[in-house]
Amino acid sequence: MSLRSCRMRALLILRRLRFAVRFLGRSIDVDPSSWISPRSDIRDCGGGRIRIGRNCEIHPYSMILTYGGDIRIGDHCSLNPFAIIYGHGGVRIGNGVRIAAHTVIVASSHVVSAAGKPFFESGVTGRGIEIDDNVWVGAGVVILDGVRIGRNSIIGAGSVVRRSVPDNTTVAGVPARAITPRS
Repeated sequence: MSLRSCRMRALLILRRLRFAVRFLGRSIDVDPSSWISPRSDIRDCGGGRIRIGRNCEIHPYSMILTYGGDIRIGDHCSLNPFAIIYGHGGVRIGNGVRIAAHTVIVASSHVVSAAGKPFFESGVTGRGIEIDDNVWVGAGVVILDGVRIGRNSIIGAGSVVRRSVPDNTTVAGVPARAITPRS
């Protein structure tokens, strides 16, 4: 075994140990080949699980919070600074997904009560969010509950995605609309 492969093996063992200590007693599984900033906030609050795949990067000040739902991030993904994922209804992110800074992914919505109840007493719904493989989410995007983003799609910076996006499509705007299909 070469010196380089010995160092890589030792690094993976150290990362696995560090993740085991950091997430001790929690429902959080991180592949040791991934890099998680110590300044990121990853918590299983109110139930749910988090799984982060191989070779992912979770940058400083990003947040992944379950709020009772499961969050699965595939392999080769990045979550940039100040991006937020709330898991209420479940979030599944495929492989090779790039999520830019200040993106907010919220898999829940408040129930609007006709009875005049305050919003905080009306409850929430959670249908979930699915982002397929090879998707690029631009800076400052908001992805709302019940949305599926198809593979090979691009979400333009500052967009609000409230409807599902087909495969191979570029969308932008508030609300997000198709600009052009990708070939």
